[in-house]
Amino acid sequence: MEYKGDNDEAKERMKAWWDHEIIDRPVLSYYYPKKRGKLGVFLDTVGEDWTLAKNYEDIDNALDGYEKRAGETYFGGESFPFYFPNYGPGIMAAVFGVIPRFQSSTVWFSLPIKAEDIVEHLESIKLNQNNEWYSRLLRITETAAKRAGKNYLVSMTDIGGVLDILSSFLGPTNIILTMKRKPEVIDTCRTIILEKLLRVYDDLQKTIEEYCDGCTCWLGVWGKKRWYALQSDFCAMLNPKWFKKFVLPDLVEQADHMDYAIYHLDGPNALPHLDHLLKEPSITGIQWVPGAGNASMGSNDWIPLYKKIQEAGKNLVIDSAPENVSHLYKKLDPKGLYVRTFYRSEYITNQYLPNFIGGSEGDFILEAINWLKEQGKDKITKEALNNFLLFKKFELENKYRKDLLKEINNAFSKNWHY
Repeated sequence: MEYKGDNDEAKERMKAWWDHEIIDRPVLSYYYPKKRGKLGVFLDTVGEDWTLAKNYEDIDNALDGYEKRAGETYFGGESFPFYFPNYGPGIMAAVFGVIPRFQSSTVWFSLPIKAEDIVEHLESIKLNQNNEWYSRLLRITETAAKRAGKNYLVSMTDIGGVLDILSSFLGPTNIILTMKRKPEVIDTCRTIILEKLLRVYDDLQKTIEEYCDGCTCWLGVWGKKRWYALQSDFCAMLNPKWFKKFVLPDLVEQADHMDYAIYHLDGPNALPHLDHLLKEPSITGIQWVPGAGNASMGSNDWIPLYKKIQEAGKNLVIDSAPENVSHLYKKLDPKGLYVRTFYRSEYITNQYLPNFIGGSEGDFILEAINWLKEQGKDKITKEALNNFLLFKKFELENKYRKDLLKEINNAFSKNWHY
């Protein structure tokens, strides 16, 4: 089944995007459910499915579910259908012997080992068919890639960051203490983990390339060449000096190992490390995730930060609310800018899309909000919508009125005013 009809054009634009170039227009990734009321389909289609985390071998059922959801999703612009074998964040820890524990819609990894024993344990791990999780990842990835073929892409699983994997054994406190008392132990662990992590990456990606066209990971950005989303959640506990000593060298080695690399900068405590990352030529781009309690991705609050990243010559990956998309392309350099969003319906999609891709940039919805304010109202009702449409002398089919009503109220509640 073909899930996306304009693959070739979209892939050419993405090839240019990685090299910070534009062919005919900026890239933009967007989705919407083909049937109204199926908004949740989007979330599961791009990676929130926990089927494999609950049942390690249930790949056929996982793919059945994915293909059904993908068939109900419209993949617009530079969005691509991809299946993500989701075993939880940092499944490489399982390759090193941790038993994953699924709980509260995520996977936890913990196998406490003393610092004096950790090197011996990591060295003892062999990447062969006797390694339960190494062989499982190869088998599941091959099964998925064979079935996907050229119809959709199979993503690299989430192998995790080096210190995040180590934390599954030592725990955060013991890692910090060992960094202070015996930094050479941490360095040895990092070397062992990184060597085997890159081996697993190569083996899985080789399998994917045999059957599928292109490369991606949980982030969902398509690339013709090899790339991965680098990360280190543990770095939020480190000062910039220790980040440079214990984290950055591994990130650079990973990035050098691939054609491209996007760094997943997660949370405000990771921001102090941004300057180090921006100086590294092997790191292609940044995805900034503000974290709970802060302004969301794509918000006007982050424009100065986005500009700083772009001024360093880095690509940007941003998940944005629908109403902010056009604003981002106007405020930022469209070269190297990749914005992803989702819409409630096809009608709302056309209302919000940027002009460069045939949309109205939210102008009509913004007019409705301003009209409401002038009327002294804080919510639009069916009657008020009818009055607004009469005021605008605009005829709208009944099937679109519910979508428009809901979207105007949604935007109004957010005090949207761009």
